[in-house]
Amino acid sequence: MTSTIDRGKPAFEALYDRTAERLLVSLTRRTQDTEVAGELWAECWAAAFVGWSRCRASGPEEEEAWIFGIARRRLADYWRAGAVERRALERLRWTMPAASTAEDDELARIAELDALRDALAGALATLPEPRRRALRLRIVDGLSYPDVAARLGCTEEAARAQVSRGLRVLQRTIDRDTLNYTQGV
Repeated sequence: MTSTIDRGKPAFEALYDRTAERLLVSLTRRTQDTEVAGELWAECWAAAFVGWSRCRASGPEEEEAWIFGIARRRLADYWRAGAVERRALERLRWTMPAASTAEDDELARIAELDALRDALAGALATLPEPRRRALRLRIVDGLSYPDVAARLGCTEEAARAQVSRGLRVLQRTIDRDTLNYTQGV
């Protein structure tokens, strides 16, 4: 016998109550920018609200995985586009109220951004110089892969590999720190 999961407002509110803070902290740790994280967070919830009737999760854990999946896609879009997409918010006419400096400071404290920045700086320092330089050129300077390759004096494939390997090291650092944070909550 198959049971139907209630996809109504109370179930959505329960998901929000369970995950809202963890989702915001996760996005803050990944962007290291409380304002961007807040905008992405609002976009996630707007998209989740619009798509709630199509969610096929069979319980709370799968619902949480669903909303964090939305967050991963929004974050990937943000990094690709270089700016937060506002389509879902505009469609619903939702706005993200500006956070006060005290709220930004509190979120940065909860997300332990200073410690995370130190951990990322440490991880970055362990990378070989060509990999560090490739990351700086691609991520910080925003150069295309052909331009990164030209600056490094290598093929585009080699530049992509350097950036990819460097990002994996940094992602492991973020994931390790995020796991330590969520286990402490």
